[in-house]
Amino acid sequence: MKRYIYYLLFYFLGCTALWAQEDRFYIRSVDEIDIPVTTKDSIVSYTGNHQKLASLFEKHHVKVFRKGFKYADRDKLKRTYFVIADTPNFQKSLLEEVSDIFEFGESLLPETLKIYEPNDYGITSTLGENKGLQVNLDYLDFLGVPEAWYYTQGSKEVIIGISDGWVDPEDPDFKGRVTMFKKSSYSKGHGISVATTAAARGNNGYGVVGVCPECSIYTTTYGDFKYLNQLLELSRAGAKVINCSWGSTRYYETAQEAINEMRDNGTVIVSVPHNASFKVTQGKIPRYPGAYEHVISVSSVQHRFDEPSQTMHINNKGNPYAIGLKNYVGRAVGFKGNDIKGEQYIFQASTNNLDPYVDILAPGTFIFRYGAFKETGDILYNSVEKTSPAAPLVTGTIGLMFSINPCLSVDEINSMIKLSATNIDAIKANTPFKGMYGAGSLHTGRAVKMSYDMLQPEAYTLIENQHFSRWKFRLEAPYKLKIRNQKFTDNAAVNFTAKNEILIENETVFLPNENGEILLKIDPEASYNCKDIKE
Repeated sequence: MKRYIYYLLFYFLGCTALWAQEDRFYIRSVDEIDIPVTTKDSIVSYTGNHQKLASLFEKHHVKVFRKGFKYADRDKLKRTYFVIADTPNFQKSLLEEVSDIFEFGESLLPETLKIYEPNDYGITSTLGENKGLQVNLDYLDFLGVPEAWYYTQGSKEVIIGISDGWVDPEDPDFKGRVTMFKKSSYSKGHGISVATTAAARGNNGYGVVGVCPECSIYTTTYGDFKYLNQLLELSRAGAKVINCSWGSTRYYETAQEAINEMRDNGTVIVSVPHNASFKVTQGKIPRYPGAYEHVISVSSVQHRFDEPSQTMHINNKGNPYAIGLKNYVGRAVGFKGNDIKGEQYIFQASTNNLDPYVDILAPGTFIFRYGAFKETGDILYNSVEKTSPAAPLVTGTIGLMFSINPCLSVDEINSMIKLSATNIDAIKANTPFKGMYGAGSLHTGRAVKMSYDMLQPEAYTLIENQHFSRWKFRLEAPYKLKIRNQKFTDNAAVNFTAKNEILIENETVFLPNENGEILLKIDPEASYNCKDIKE
């Protein structure tokens, strides 16, 4: 435990020292112009004709100079650059000495930008040079994964299980980290794509990074729907979370008992409701193991665009539609009366299966397919909604949560994933699917921060901005809880125990019916009773 405390202290002090020596900032040009630069040996040089600008680049040892918002539509964002220089005052020099080019700057300080990005974070990286594949990992931005990495990039003591197709143990992103329990079929690269999303190694200048890049990995085959023996084997061997991006429509009581045993072992099972569209299932065809009790079932949500105008298309009938709107449960959105400023609706055919067993949503469209890259060398994404790539985003998140607190129970993990989720109820187009998309959209950053805050004597663990009318929520030993703008009604059951304080703020409602309950306790002796706890 002491070693961990010293490590964290060294990490934060080291980060502070690093930032103190560098100048990191956004800067905006007067006009939308091309500022030509070239990078050699990690040093950026200006290659244009402005002599003063060239001399400033040389003087300040610039490491990063690039567009800060590559996909922006707004004028000011289009003219904004992200910059890192080894010497201080580069921003000040640009604004004062080349004011004909730059009009505004804004510093990025460690206390205001609490994120970490490895050197293989793809083309949306904001902190440094991407040495890996030129892949768009904006779905990790959407989930706040760099915010989570500020607290942890995972732990080799935390084992993620992958029950899927074959994962190459000699791949640079997995070498030395994978233990194969049962060999699986190749399955068109499905297994290695899932494993990459969950836990590909980070900061190695290769490929892309997964959500939990420092976690260890156990792999096995898939199927065995009746007994789930391959999952039990991983659980008994110490896997903390197991990803199952597969399923069947048949319920087996024996399988439910196997799930119960894995829950007792402290293993979280993550699965999916499968890819069939809601137009076909209407939420009435559950998939197992996703629909079993004590399993986290993950369906897909969209993550890319803020406004329909950013992604407008015209179908073969001449009607407008938009795709990929953030926090919409379907990929394609239409407009009543073809009025693009009017009421929206989601095409059911563009929505993966949703049902009352779904717990959480995660991005399932425009996800990088590493298996396809291994086969062809091409950077490819899935262009339609899928649940298989959504589940490992949740699995990797849980790996990060266990890396901070390995003593969290299965029930606590399930609760925290929901409590930290993004509420998507306010999106009117989602309303027809309410009750079937779980707690909303996964937010890795908030889930991991919650895990961290629960162990800090002076920090409040924040619960806010949701309305839950079902599920059981359990938190066992955070120091302090703050609940605000939060509703627990109807069948919701709350059992929160804090060591020091529970603060209930404005707009918080506790109104359960006869099937729900609210139990809030203060117990200074509350503890996780785990020798591996890293407080």
